[in-house]
Amino acid sequence: FAQQPPLIPHTIDKYQIDMKANERLGCHEWAHAPDRGAPVLSMTHYVDRNGVQSETVSARRWFCNQCHVPQADAPALVDNTFRGTE
Repeated sequence: FAQQPPLIPHTIDKYQIDMKANERLGCHEWAHAPDRGAPVLSMTHYVDRNGVQSETVSARRWFCNQCHVPQADAPALVDNTFRGTE
């Protein structure tokens, strides 16, 4: 869907994401991503609610799984007849 946050293509069960730590940043933060071969966080993740750009991830973007969800290889629970716009 247009404007949908990307899905997470791997399990995140063992990743610590809480008030003290976010282990996903070890791979996806701009300073680490090129070495890890991981997609880099969008620069929007470094802008606070006042529009101020920072060197660190904004608190409002800290909890990745409030927008991004892991992909699941599971059968659909209900039939889906959705058709996107042309």
